[in-house]
Amino acid sequence: MVDPRPDGASGGDARAEGPVVLVRPAPTLTPRGFVGHRYEHTWVINRSRDVVWGWLCDPSTFTDSQVWPWRVEFLNGADGETGFMTGVYNAHVGPFTNFSGVLGEIRDKEYRDLQYFYGSFAISPALFRPTRLQFWLDDHPDDPGVSVLHLRLDAVVRRSARGVWGWLMRRFWARFGRWCERATQ
Repeated sequence: MVDPRPDGASGGDARAEGPVVLVRPAPTLTPRGFVGHRYEHTWVINRSRDVVWGWLCDPSTFTDSQVWPWRVEFLNGADGETGFMTGVYNAHVGPFTNFSGVLGEIRDKEYRDLQYFYGSFAISPALFRPTRLQFWLDDHPDDPGVSVLHLRLDAVVRRSARGVWGWLMRRFWARFGRWCERATQ
C-alpha cells in the first residue's frame, strides 16, 4: 500500500520524491537459523484495574526510570500526541538494545499492543529480535480490588540461543509486578 504525498510536490528539490510506503512492522517469515519464541508471564497485582492500567499506560513509567545511556521515546502520534495511543512510535534504545515499534490496538483498561519493527533486537540482531509485546488486564476473579496482568512477548531467536532468551526473559520480567505495586502505592 502506498501513501502519496499530500501536495504531490517534490518539496522544491529537483529530484522527485517517491511516495511513502505503508508496510507491516515486521515480516511474517522467520529468517534462516531463527525460530519463533513466545514468552508469557502473569502477575497478580494488589492494586485496582484502574490503577494498574494508569501506570501501564503512563509514558513516564518507562521514560523516567531509564538509566543513561538507555532511553525510551514516544513520538509522532495523531494530533501531536506522544503517549500510549494507536499509531504512536515507540523506541527503547541503548547499548545492545533497539526495541523500536508502533503502538497497535489499545482497549481501555483491557489490552495494549506494541508491534516491533524489523531490525529491532536485544544484544545483537544475530541473536534476539522481538516482534510484538502485548498486555492484557483483568480483575482478579475473587477480588475486584486486585488485578491480573498478563504479558506476551513474541520474538524470533537464533535456534541455538532459545534457552538463553527464555532465561533472560524470566529474569527481566520477574520484577515487573513488584515494580507496579511499589510505583502505585
